[in-house]
Amino acid sequence: MSKPATRIEIPSAEFAARRAKALERARADGLDGLVVCGRGGGALDRYADLMYLTNHYSPFPFIPDLKGNWTGRAHSFLLLPVSGAPKLIVDVPYFDPIALPREQIEMTDLVIESVCEALRTTGLANGRIGLVGEDIVPVSMYRAFEAAAPNAKWVPADHILAALRAIKSPAEIARLREASRVGSRMIEAMMAAAEPGATHGDVVAAGLQVLVPAGGILYNSFMASGAGGANATLVRSSFPTWASTTPLANGQWLRLGISGVLDGYYFDVSRSRSIGPPTKDQVNAFEAAIAAVEAGIAALRPGVTAGEVASAGLSKQESLGFPLKGVFSGLGHGIGLGWDSPWLVPQEKMKLVPNMVLNFERTLTRDGYLGDFEETVLLTDRGVERLTDARIRLW
Repeated sequence: MSKPATRIEIPSAEFAARRAKALERARADGLDGLVVCGRGGGALDRYADLMYLTNHYSPFPFIPDLKGNWTGRAHSFLLLPVSGAPKLIVDVPYFDPIALPREQIEMTDLVIESVCEALRTTGLANGRIGLVGEDIVPVSMYRAFEAAAPNAKWVPADHILAALRAIKSPAEIARLREASRVGSRMIEAMMAAAEPGATHGDVVAAGLQVLVPAGGILYNSFMASGAGGANATLVRSSFPTWASTTPLANGQWLRLGISGVLDGYYFDVSRSRSIGPPTKDQVNAFEAAIAAVEAGIAALRPGVTAGEVASAGLSKQESLGFPLKGVFSGLGHGIGLGWDSPWLVPQEKMKLVPNMVLNFERTLTRDGYLGDFEETVLLTDRGVERLTDARIRLW
């Protein structure tokens, strides 16, 4: 039986320091403050920036607004003026985990109306406001804010939090290390369950027996199985990804790419295996995915650019004769409270520095054979520490 994962606490002082750094960057951009949106709902969604600054997550699901009764459910807002106290607007009365003084938190059913009022009381209604999370603020909500603060100038400001979140603190690294450990054990359990006759759902169920008791949440499970060669087949489902009823059979390949969350922080890991004895073509695809990822990791060191690292891994894939195509064109990304900067894509000029946590991934295919491999690593001033430790080869 699995057990709860080790819980790593992040002190309130660290959240206060993050808010101070965010305000420094806001001032440098000529802003009078930030409005940071987070959306929860009990199934993850886009909570990262708000949690990074406050340690708040709303488990209430999104429901349509009902005028006079509730608005903006599942959304929370932090108003962070450069001069004055912060104001956090939340839709659930769960205050204990929040890393803000109680008097700076307001719980309300009318989230939109409360934010409109807070724009006035915090002095932001007449200023230049940096909006963090514009991809999750509904148009109707944004229009209400504009109407409440007609003299305000709204400025995109996601880059401020993206830059801060790219470099992890020791406590964040500890949480990511634990999340990667749980994800590694989960995918090993799934691989062990992938026997002839099992369905994709059986495989996911085996992984959830590890993840759920540990206190984790499944975000997605990219799954596919099939056979290569002249009569290639592909078995997969989109909604949910494990809904295929076709059982696994000898002679097939299987790829699993899982991601999930533990204490807010992501794990992301993938592996491949054969069903029954492996064939040469299957192994070639599996090994090519590993080789591309390992080439990228080998190029990783402080001072190189994300683009240089991406090119190292993608060039390796091409040299092995596997075309650069698939559902994700990069070699990977930062990982933390979500999918973080930097993005490992060619021509990306962002320099890599110690305490970045990076996820390397390649899914590749040729002639109906598919290989999938994914690892999470920590860049240090001494080199690279691998955080995922799931068994790599099952052949």
